[in-house]
Amino acid sequence: MAGRPKKTHSGLAPLESAVMDVVWARAAPLSVRQVLDDLNSRRPEPFAYTTVMTVMNRLVAKGVLHRSGAARRYQYEATASDAAAIATREVIQTHGDAAIAHFVSEAKADPDLLRRLRALLDEETR
Repeated sequence: MAGRPKKTHSGLAPLESAVMDVVWARAAPLSVRQVLDDLNSRRPEPFAYTTVMTVMNRLVAKGVLHRSGAARRYQYEATASDAAAIATREVIQTHGDAAIAHFVSEAKADPDLLRRLRALLDEETR
């Protein structure tokens, strides 16, 4: 019996993770074609355009990618800076205030972490 596909970045399937790696590496809005070309440049068996397009649309539905532009001219960009940001967002969305309260509780036990957290909060509220 075949097992489930291995998850990689924060619960993303392998091809979803590979797409996100391309998007994060380029750090600019990309078309499906640009992502496809990058992925296929490292593979002996190329992905089909429609496969990558479907994966990217699923990532939009998951809130991991943002799509802008018009049909046939769509550009995609990450909604989070990396896999850790996606994981953090998922934890907060799933567990809400309890996750934040636990994080603060953990930070209180680590003075250096608490200092960094305060600095980040101060920076964000300026």
